[in-house]
Amino acid sequence: MFPHFKRAFDQCQPYVLATRMVAPRLEWEPLGFDLKKRGLVLDPQSRHNETFLQMMQNLDRLSFGPHGMAMPKWVFYDCGVMPSAVFGFCGPATSLEPWVRRALEVPDGYTGPVPLTIFIAIPTPEPGAWFTHTLCSINQVAEGAAPAGLRLLSLCLGVRLLKAEMLYGTLQWRSDRIGSFVGIGPLELVTAYTPAHSFRRSLTFRLRLKRFLVEAALIKPGTSPGAPPATHMLDVDDEAALVALQSELENGIPYAIVGAPETRGSIVQLPLRRGAVE
Repeated sequence: MFPHFKRAFDQCQPYVLATRMVAPRLEWEPLGFDLKKRGLVLDPQSRHNETFLQMMQNLDRLSFGPHGMAMPKWVFYDCGVMPSAVFGFCGPATSLEPWVRRALEVPDGYTGPVPLTIFIAIPTPEPGAWFTHTLCSINQVAEGAAPAGLRLLSLCLGVRLLKAEMLYGTLQWRSDRIGSFVGIGPLELVTAYTPAHSFRRSLTFRLRLKRFLVEAALIKPGTSPGAPPATHMLDVDDEAALVALQSELENGIPYAIVGAPETRGSIVQLPLRRGAVE
């Protein structure tokens, strides 16, 4: 279906973690991929799945723990499991290198599925709008542990699973996850400097989800489908520039990130567009 991701589908299996109350409301054939037939469907409220859930916690801790943002179990349950569903890809424990198994604390003798990516989004009062809670991949902390592209694949199928029409999220300006999100459309900036967050140099974005753009991101990965041209480049480590950008946003001047980060030496820049995007 998506030839660039054949290796990922061959080596990994999608999983859905959803309660019996949430499951009937999901799109089980996102972009034509039948998750009930080809995926692993788990009930997060069943004790039988405790080992898988613990390994998800371990993956989240490895991904976000160094930033002080590891997800406590109660946050995972209260903010992810109960109001939403969890989507991602997993692989057999036997396919992982010993050092990856140790990092994820895979139990000795365990031969079942191991989570390799996690995508969680939380519904908001705005109809069709969801807020990104988590997006991570084992490749962030153990490069080469799983096929490339799993994070983008998880994001694209995950938003379709949830039937999301709008996606909000918060990211740090140097985050490599920006490239995944902008891969399915321009990121309209809500904030550029965010004192309410643990990290002030964080951005809040709004991403309008259109099925054909999500599909295009998987057919031609590495591009920014539907993104208008940039008007200038932003040095993401220039705090004064971030504060000035925030002031313009507060005065009603729209901005959007329209491409992936570009690194030249020690300078990281993002292509921005000043003005509304369609």
